[in-house]
Amino acid sequence: MDINDIQSLISHGESKTVEYKKSVAELEKLGKSISGMLNVKGGYGFIGITDSGKIIGTEVNDSTKKKITEFCNHFDPWPNLEIDYIPVPDTDKYVIAFCCKFSKESGPFTFKSRTYVKTESGIAPMPSEKYKQLLLEHAGVSKVWESMFANSYSLDDLDHDEIIRTVKIGLKEERVPQDEYTENIKEILTHFDLMENDKLNNAAMVLFAKKMPADYSQCFMRMGRFVDETMDEAIDSKQIRGNAFQLLSEAQDFVKRHLPISSRFDPNQFERIDETALPLLAIREAIINAIVHRDYSKHSGDISLIIFNNSLEIHNVGHLYGGLTVDQLSHKHPSRRRNERIAQVFFARKLIDRWGGGTGRIFRLCAEHELPNPIFSEESDGFLVRFLFKEPIGPQKPTQKEKMFIDLTPRQQQLMTMLGTRQKLTFKEIMSIMENPPSERTIRNDLTELRNKGLIISEGLGRGAIWKIKSE
Repeated sequence: MDINDIQSLISHGESKTVEYKKSVAELEKLGKSISGMLNVKGGYGFIGITDSGKIIGTEVNDSTKKKITEFCNHFDPWPNLEIDYIPVPDTDKYVIAFCCKFSKESGPFTFKSRTYVKTESGIAPMPSEKYKQLLLEHAGVSKVWESMFANSYSLDDLDHDEIIRTVKIGLKEERVPQDEYTENIKEILTHFDLMENDKLNNAAMVLFAKKMPADYSQCFMRMGRFVDETMDEAIDSKQIRGNAFQLLSEAQDFVKRHLPISSRFDPNQFERIDETALPLLAIREAIINAIVHRDYSKHSGDISLIIFNNSLEIHNVGHLYGGLTVDQLSHKHPSRRRNERIAQVFFARKLIDRWGGGTGRIFRLCAEHELPNPIFSEESDGFLVRFLFKEPIGPQKPTQKEKMFIDLTPRQQQLMTMLGTRQKLTFKEIMSIMENPPSERTIRNDLTELRNKGLIISEGLGRGAIWKIKSE
């Protein structure tokens, strides 16, 4: 490195990867910044440059070098620093340059027993949860949790239909080789590294548990629809413990139920175009990321999906993994997976790809719908994605009938929508209209429950009875 290299590095001022100080007297301030850079992505620190970016250099003697040695001793672990003394032309002074090399295998780094992170706006203490996570990653704990044996659980505790469905989807999408197709549950789980020596691992339970046991408290999602961020007025709320695909399905249903739909006409086509207030594919991508990348080694906390009048937020337990930073998410970046086995199954079902393009897809979809860019941020205990609406979605408060509708199951809501559209239907007509209808008994039970709630009425007896919405 020479003086021209330094001028090039500081030409745009201080940043997440560049910090400079005027003199050795400011070594402690520089140490905090270097610690922050080592914990994020590396960078450069300089002594001998003014706040305005003017290179003035500093005297370097034995006392200076002793201070530099003592300075390095304040880091823990010992940092991968390259220290260079670059002469300033036409003077007897030097710029002291510190090249900070980031390594995801090392750290987290402390300076004088404190941890820091470097941001565009400056240096900040690292949140304690982030520090704990980095320690766990360094020890390998958060990564190996999914491979640990699920003691006391067996094949009988898994949803075999969902497992076979996974293989069939993978086959159709050409993500499972034809010659590996089987409907033998044990062979499928072994193929996906979810079973070893006839023992299930934690990833198998997260993905396919038939009924999620209470000791898997991580597999929990909390959903809410609120008027504003005070969360005083709850329009709807739901909590569910379940396997990964149950959580994904419930979250998608909740979002569809609460996002308003607007309609428009394209002059180049006859059909009406219906659009939701946010692109469903972008929200789905964010929900999938939350499920796949959650830090399951932490039993406390849950995935939360909250809809306000102005925004939709998805919060996940666990910070970005493997050295990824928030800034990298809006650009092409390497895929870093904490949960390889869980990710592998989601890949087979074509719910994710291998190249880390999910967040870029979220930005692109929001741009196509002329929406503000989503906001990604690391919170004290995890990661947050925030989508912003073009305008508030309302309503302020639901009516009593709307509250009753919200509490219905998705199938019962479908029945209500059908009867509201067609005005009246026989049981036979209901069965013929429904997509993938369940058994007749199930539908009859749903109709009876809706009638008991006072939402619908029936006229006539037996199979010839007519069902319709109860008038006000």
